[in-house]
Amino acid sequence: MNAPIELYTPNAAAPDAWHRVAAPGGYEWWYFDAEDPKHDRQVVVILLEGFVFHPGYLRRYAAYLRRPTRRRPPVPRDFPCAYFVVYERGRIAHQFMLQYPPADFSAADDRLDVSIGPNHATIGDDGAIRVRLRGTPWKLTWQGPQLLEGTTLTGEFTFRPKFHHPPMERIFLSRAMTAADHHWVLANPLCDVEGNFRVFESDAPGEGLGVRFAGLGYHDHNYGTGPLGPGLKRWIWGRAVFDDAVYTFHHAVARNTALPPETHLVLADANGTHEIDVIHTAADWSARNGTMLAYPRSLSFDSTMRLSDPRLIDSAPFYMRLIYRAQCHGRTGTAFCEVAYPHRLRWPVLGRMIEMSIGKG
Repeated sequence: MNAPIELYTPNAAAPDAWHRVAAPGGYEWWYFDAEDPKHDRQVVVILLEGFVFHPGYLRRYAAYLRRPTRRRPPVPRDFPCAYFVVYERGRIAHQFMLQYPPADFSAADDRLDVSIGPNHATIGDDGAIRVRLRGTPWKLTWQGPQLLEGTTLTGEFTFRPKFHHPPMERIFLSRAMTAADHHWVLANPLCDVEGNFRVFESDAPGEGLGVRFAGLGYHDHNYGTGPLGPGLKRWIWGRAVFDDAVYTFHHAVARNTALPPETHLVLADANGTHEIDVIHTAADWSARNGTMLAYPRSLSFDSTMRLSDPRLIDSAPFYMRLIYRAQCHGRTGTAFCEVAYPHRLRWPVLGRMIEMSIGKG
């Protein structure tokens, strides 16, 4: 009798390390973001083994489900990708999304140490996380996404955790909603961040624009055994950072109206990382972007956290990024949030357009 295939490797000793996800349609990603409020600048970095929003990955997974005995199952190692975006004054300044050959992915299972081509995140003996990025950026034109061949975008950032609590791991997005298991590792939810990014012409690497960056940042880590999207109507997540605390949340609405929404709200501060029970969530989804996707004008979790006054900084046919005014336990700051409609990725025309923005590393 054949032994069962392990869908992933549990890693309680090092939850921010690699989990070797082998489930068809599965994924693992390491997420970083940071804000430089003085210059109204934000950066997002995601290193992905199994880009769960890659339309090609989702097509291959759907084809495999239709004929599982005739098609090889697509697995995370088939779709390693690296993503980097810089926002300045409420708009995209620079970005890349690159897919690499499977051989270009490597990771450690005893610590954070992930490489995808020249893109790398690793934790040092001092606890600081160093992130290095390099790729060809793209921009949106009237003909669709266009790679800026001959141009290079790089970034180097150091995330220094403010707390030294062990990572908190929990399930988010239930199996009832998504037909898969999804894990959320709150690894270093509040960091001091410094670094730089640069854009230059490949034939004149010394002539590029170099920009210093300093602010507060956030790092978490997700992995799962199947796609996020099939059971979701919409999903918003985000975090509000203060000098000594961070509030981070997920709120998902199922396509199956018989299922209730799912909400998780977590506070990390000097006392540790712990979940806050949410009894009532109130959302006003009356705002729309240019493609008529709804996003909240306001969102509140009991009296603990209230988001209002959204500023849309990134808008696409299946997701948005926004900055909200955040009130958390009487304190006022900003919250960096993302709204996603993953089921739209199965639309053929939209899927092909999104793939046009994914370059080859």
